Amino acid sequence: MPLTPEPDAPATSERTTTVVVGAVEDFGEGEMKMVKVGERRVAVIRTASGIHAIDNACPHQGYGLVTGALDGELVTCQWHNWKFRVDTGECVMGEEDVPCHAVKIEDGEVHVTVEEPTPAEERERLWPSLRRGIEDNYVGQVARDSIRLLANDAMPEAIAWVGFEHALPREEWGVGHAMATAVDCLAWTVERDGDDRALPLVQALAALAEPTRGRPARQRREPRAGDLLEAIEGEDHDAAMGIARRLAAEADPEEVRRRFIEAASMHHLSYGHGIIYTQKAFELLDLVGWDKADLVLHELALATTWGTREDTLPYMRKAVAEVAALDLGALATTPVDPEWNDPQLVDVLLDLDDAPIVAAVAALEAGAGVEHLLDAVTIAVSRRLLRYDLDIEFDLDESFGWLDITHGLTTARAARWAWRAHPSPATIRQALWAVWLCHDTSRGEQRHGVRPEPEIVGTPGDITGLIRRGDVDGALAAIRAAGLDACSSMIEAALADSAGSFIVTAHLIKLTKAAIEEAETTGSDLPLLAAGRYLASPRLERFVSRNVIESLDFVKTGRPPTR
Repeated sequence: MPLTPEPDAPATSERTTTVVVGAVEDFGEGEMKMVKVGERRVAVIRTASGIHAIDNACPHQGYGLVTGALDGELVTCQWHNWKFRVDTGECVMGEEDVPCHAVKIEDGEVHVTVEEPTPAEERERLWPSLRRGIEDNYVGQVARDSIRLLANDAMPEAIAWVGFEHALPREEWGVGHAMATAVDCLAWTVERDGDDRALPLVQALAALAEPTRGRPARQRREPRAGDLLEAIEGEDHDAAMGIARRLAAEADPEEVRRRFIEAASMHHLSYGHGIIYTQKAFELLDLVGWDKADLVLHELALATTWGTREDTLPYMRKAVAEVAALDLGALATTPVDPEWNDPQLVDVLLDLDDAPIVAAVAALEAGAGVEHLLDAVTIAVSRRLLRYDLDIEFDLDESFGWLDITHGLTTARAARWAWRAHPSPATIRQALWAVWLCHDTSRGEQRHGVRPEPEIVGTPGDITGLIRRGDVDGALAAIRAAGLDACSSMIEAALADSAGSFIVTAHLIKLTKAAIEEAETTGSDLPLLAAGRYLASPRLERFVSRNVIESLDFVKTGRPPTR
């Protein structure tokens, strides 16, 4: 689908207003006066070069320019030192130009003409400004331009794509947290109308701009034929990116998705992020259109090629051997028993000393199916989040934090997406990686013991306000009372700048999105409660102190940190 509407009809005289604002002698050199031209407040300014007219409202926050300082051909807004050329409106210090209007002198009178742009003209003016704002991570400029673009009929997908186009080739290892977070925000944007679209849209653009500011763009590799999975497994990123471009141009989109899902599922990739990034990349293409696949898949291929293959690390050896011994093809075709029910599976996933691969396989063989297995994973991880001991969070000698637990839920959601898109031996393996990660989220409990799960009694309340105030018990009670009706309030809380660093903001948003979807899928409110507790609770947010402690120990002793 096209991301921009058709051009508007030609301009009409109804858009043009001309007003005589006074005689030439009324404007002394070096003077500035505010006048009304139609609905516009205009600053009329006389300098050595003549009489000029620009909007009186500084485009930053609207303060009047005539109350500022004039120095030659530059006017300075007194509030934040933005500076503009009076003859062109060009901003020479600050972020945005100020609109400039035509001035004509006839019979000693000063005529100022304001021509209101059509929506198409205004969009044309705003696109470059938005790009500059994203490049410089000027959030105010990005917010103002986004709101103006929405008001002038730009589609939110088109506005967001400006950010994706800038950021994707600048993320260090291909698609990553920035892309995934922005996709979730864009999905929330397109579900809304009017001004309600602004916050999630600008959060998407901020997520893309902040971690990529100042980074050079990666050059796209030339399209080439080849086997995508072979290139990725061989860690040949140049080949993988070239093959991805060829697939984007020539292959059926469903076939391309299948290949990338298989590539991500070969390993427990990037601590679960491999399948998450694959999910979000294809959700992005669903939102913006397959014509954007060339860039998206090029960067997804890089991320998949270079992602950490956690299943090759020592602590996964036993689970990997158990998975390798399985007939995944047989498991993928095992009939699902509609009557299957094992309420103990969640406890098994939570409490075994080793990763419960054998228990998960037994459930699949008994007819649970991947969907019910992932239901159990989701509920288990949600309970882990609810019983997480915050003393662990603020123990700077402890490398584990509950941000690590959130990966268990977002990965389960991504594994479910992969299974639904491509039920196969590959996505059986992916579901089993989710089971392993569910167990791995127990590291804090294994070292420090298990905190009792809270007893939650539903009590109605302002969910967003309770989360913002850090009232954990009140927020959980209100979420339980509201059930799925809590979702919109939780989205507002996730978007509300409650984290001090980008990476924590990213996890707040991604966890909330996955928790809502998993609550709808499982019929349980536990994912919502888990996300609500994470949103409302204090968190370690910068990790500098923890890294200093670990680094001091390593530099002095040569020992790695406890995983």
